[in-house]
Amino acid sequence: MAQAPEEFTSLKAVEPLSHIAARAAMVSGSAEVVTRVLTVLLSIATARVLEPVEVGFLGLAVIVVGVVSMLSFYPETAAITARGGESESRYAFASSVIRASILAVALAAIWLSFSWIARHLTGNDNVGPLRDLVLVLMWMPLLELLGGYPQVVMQRRLDLGLIARLQILQPALFVAVAIALLITGYGYIGVAWANVVSGTVVTVMLWYRLFSTGRAGWGGWPSKMVWRDTWRGTVKVLIGGFGGYLGGRVDNLLVAGSIGPAAMSYYSMAWNASRTPANVFARAINFVLVPALARIQDDPIRVQRALKECVRNSYLLLAPACGLMFVSAPQLVSYLLGTKWLLVVPVLRIMCFTVLLAPILHASAALLIGTGRAHLTGLATLFHLSALAVLVPVLASLWGIRGAAYADMIATSLLTIVLCITAHVATRQIGLSLPATAALPVLAASLVSLLAWVAGSATATDAARLAAECSIILIGYPLALTVLGGKSRLFDLTSILRRVFRRSMALPEYQSQPES
Repeated sequence: MAQAPEEFTSLKAVEPLSHIAARAAMVSGSAEVVTRVLTVLLSIATARVLEPVEVGFLGLAVIVVGVVSMLSFYPETAAITARGGESESRYAFASSVIRASILAVALAAIWLSFSWIARHLTGNDNVGPLRDLVLVLMWMPLLELLGGYPQVVMQRRLDLGLIARLQILQPALFVAVAIALLITGYGYIGVAWANVVSGTVVTVMLWYRLFSTGRAGWGGWPSKMVWRDTWRGTVKVLIGGFGGYLGGRVDNLLVAGSIGPAAMSYYSMAWNASRTPANVFARAINFVLVPALARIQDDPIRVQRALKECVRNSYLLLAPACGLMFVSAPQLVSYLLGTKWLLVVPVLRIMCFTVLLAPILHASAALLIGTGRAHLTGLATLFHLSALAVLVPVLASLWGIRGAAYADMIATSLLTIVLCITAHVATRQIGLSLPATAALPVLAASLVSLLAWVAGSATATDAARLAAECSIILIGYPLALTVLGGKSRLFDLTSILRRVFRRSMALPEYQSQPES
């Protein structure tokens, strides 16, 4: 009897999984918003201070190092989603060793073939600036290797709060240091060193958290099962994920090769702008849903509720954002980018429809990754890359950048369909109810956007039109939700917005039971 109060206290102290995951999702989503805003600020600063050729060298160096970082990242994801019951430290150690091996091979390959790669990317023998940048930025994969161990430990224990907050701190620190070094005359090398500084700070904070919570001790040598599961998981995630990483970049190269670099700049600008709201939800889905599904994958009811609620909440916010971008694209582009970028408008409007597939796409991928079937996403990625390779050159040569945008829409639709079917066949967790969840918010946003289009066309100036369209969508969308879906849908929307500002969210439908 004397131990009962202590047991009761320990149970009360364990926070439900839904509270932990949802709060981290909101912080992670906020981190994506902050990152996007800071990226715009840094782009403006670099464009004003650096010469175009210097910005080009910086972009090429980021791509080269980004490939190395991505290849060495997959063991971390594999260790997080592994289902074994051994200590977190053993999985973290195994993932670090495998990651270090992959990193060593990748760095050796870059070192041996750098001259050929640099001449191929730059088109000439002036590879000095690219070499200088790569030598600085190569510290980033090494820092990510050092920070991978504590991240695996914390994510396997669903200690997500600090990691989510660091996703805000790192880009903020990077941009602040980069702009300071640009202003003081350090040029593109200063931007590269700013990246290293921010990565160092994050790595130190991760290890400090691990030591302060007493989880940095040696947990023993990983068993054969841990090595096997981590390595197999790495191969699966690599097969399923690396093609997707390339899929987000290869279309730009295909556009440039088909209709020239100038056209590619318009396409790339529209692509980045349209994906901005979708990537906010993608960050939250990938960061939180994957480890959560890995934990509850044996409970089909909770998995289905988690997926359905995730998709529903995403569309409640994404649908009106896409509607506003579609209707007000000319005014937004003119005011934010300048009139010389107005060729972006038709491409942006096409891509507003494409990004509506994002929540279902990312939720399906998260289900496969979280349940240890990440390699199956490679099938959908293969279809996506094949469609881009065939359609972009053909449609771009026929209709210019609009044709490229249509090719992107068709390829992304094919990717989503194949991924949903694959996830359903593999897990039996995704049915028609998941896409149907998007119907109500998309319909409400479409009706309100049509009304805003008609009302905006009657205004005299661009400023008045933008104000009218924004007001109609912001006010009319909640009303349309109420009319079409009842007060429950309006309550869902207001609850999400309230949780965004509070950075917390409770999802009792798939709440985890406290562990004794």
